Amino acid sequence: MSELIIENITKKFGKNVILDDVSLKFETGHCYGLLGRNGAGKSTLINIIMQRCPRKGGKILLDGKPVDNNDKLMSRMFCMSDRAVYPAEFRLKTIFSITDAMYPSFDMEYAKSLADLFGLDLKKRIGKLSTGYNTIYKVILALASNADFIFLDEPVLGIDVNQRETFYRELARKISESDSCFVVSTHIIEEMQNLIDTVIILHNGRILLTDDTETLMTGYTSVAGKAELVDSFVSDKEVIGSESMSVFKTTLIKGVPEEIPEGLTCEQVNLQKLFYFLTGGSPDAPTN
Repeated sequence: MSELIIENITKKFGKNVILDDVSLKFETGHCYGLLGRNGAGKSTLINIIMQRCPRKGGKILLDGKPVDNNDKLMSRMFCMSDRAVYPAEFRLKTIFSITDAMYPSFDMEYAKSLADLFGLDLKKRIGKLSTGYNTIYKVILALASNADFIFLDEPVLGIDVNQRETFYRELARKISESDSCFVVSTHIIEEMQNLIDTVIILHNGRILLTDDTETLMTGYTSVAGKAELVDSFVSDKEVIGSESMSVFKTTLIKGVPEEIPEGLTCEQVNLQKLFYFLTGGSPDAPTN
């Protein structure tokens, strides 16, 4: 097992604190969901790990060794994101060859088979690709890299539902068959929850929580019904957040109640709804 440790990373742009003393550990053999609202610092954190963004202080260690200016260690990490890396006139086959030369574990035959699966023409220039195919070619490179640590930043951006299902199936296969560590940052949380085994929520530049998915999914309950009944029932419980519609109210509580009063419904929430409440819900949502 290999581990990637991030220690005490802080990043500021001017007076704005984007990351505030962030520390994390990623281990091979796991799939992490790096979740956060817009501006939470997810992409900045990934870019700092990949040395695409400068930092002051803190440490990034791969198996105990600093990754800074270490090409051998950096070749064990791969990141796909929406940022442009190659000139628009480059053809995909050229980019595939460059990636093959840069990453010792890259599987060219597998990459070509994925291109066929997604209907991607390797003779095309990247400047001529749609948003969806611009994402797809980067996803293909990431999956075929066979790197120890693979970061997928918004891996379904612009991809239609059929292609997303193809990607999820392929990612699930890679997770089960390889020992790589996958770190997925996405806003389409509900579609990813069955693939993620560990959840990391980044909120306002800080780590709000890190927990395994199953514990999170079974550790909270959504209580719904008439507002006065809900308020009475949750008065002695840890309330995460609430939202109201007319005389009805839905409140998320920590834990699973043993008894449910008549007139109320209690159910387990999905990861996307849980994330919504844990990060404050909508700005206009009433809270307890």
